[in-house]
Amino acid sequence: MVYDVIVIGAGPSGATAAKTLAEKGLKTLLLEKCKLPRYKSCSGILIDRSLRAVEKYFGSAVPAQVTCEPIENRGMVFVADDGREYRFESRGSNIWRDKFDHWLTLLACDAGAEVRDGSNVLSVFETDDEVCINVNGTIEKANYAVDCTGAVGLGANDSSRVITYQTYNTGAIDPDPHYFYAYLQPELSEYDAWFNVKDDFIVLGVACENAKNIDHYYGKFVRYMQREHGLRINERRKIDKWTMRRVVPPYNIDIGSDRIFKAGESAGLLNPMGEGISAALKSGFFAAQAISENFRDKHKALCAYGSYLAETAAYMQRQWRILGNLSAKFSLNNS
Repeated sequence: MVYDVIVIGAGPSGATAAKTLAEKGLKTLLLEKCKLPRYKSCSGILIDRSLRAVEKYFGSAVPAQVTCEPIENRGMVFVADDGREYRFESRGSNIWRDKFDHWLTLLACDAGAEVRDGSNVLSVFETDDEVCINVNGTIEKANYAVDCTGAVGLGANDSSRVITYQTYNTGAIDPDPHYFYAYLQPELSEYDAWFNVKDDFIVLGVACENAKNIDHYYGKFVRYMQREHGLRINERRKIDKWTMRRVVPPYNIDIGSDRIFKAGESAGLLNPMGEGISAALKSGFFAAQAISENFRDKHKALCAYGSYLAETAAYMQRQWRILGNLSAKFSLNNS
């Protein structure tokens, strides 16, 4: 069997692409390496752009069953290299990613996409006529593929990622739990550190380029939060280790090739600090739109995708330039 499109990765970009393609009448296969619902370490904050995209592409508001307390997110607080605080107000929602992603995937399935979990993609190559994908040792073929595999990315290398370490703790902390907090000071991490609240958990995390330095920076961050923000930890309930796309100046994106499009984090689309859901939703939709409108002409399809994605990419780049004014790590002058 030859599919019209195979989408790899059942996160927000993959689910959006698969749903849109299936609604356009294209025979679509959505592959996911993990068993569904699959867990992903993530801030789990849907900003206003994400909420509007969900309503537009999925025809529904985010359901209560995928949210966590406090449901209302009011924005982000950044602490710059020099310790000064910058508050950015914006409406949003606090969600659990496994529940949210699974809900999107079920909607893609309802639209007619074939969803197959536990499907490990071993290799991908394209010819003039098709894309061949080795899935658990079996070759699946399609006219197009959409890479939505996140920071892992088909063909990505370790230098394009940072390692995230995150803990879920019971206890108490002073700052308003309706915000997501990001700390950019170089003494606290090699990339960034953060905290937010999800249900009864205080979530603390650091990102490093070198895994050997995680314990050092995490310990410094916890002591900083205890000293500056009244952090009291009663019990550590869970530890996450993950990878995240390393975004560096000049914040370029990679939309893929003629038959293998990239969307979401695979394309390098990631907003500060780790907010990738809004760009994932939009890029998944735009990839599907470009393919469905230009199915017979792969060159026109890729050009259309790049054109549709231009505003989303420009938004991301503006956000990182703002962050570059707060931290030398993300400054164009440091590239």
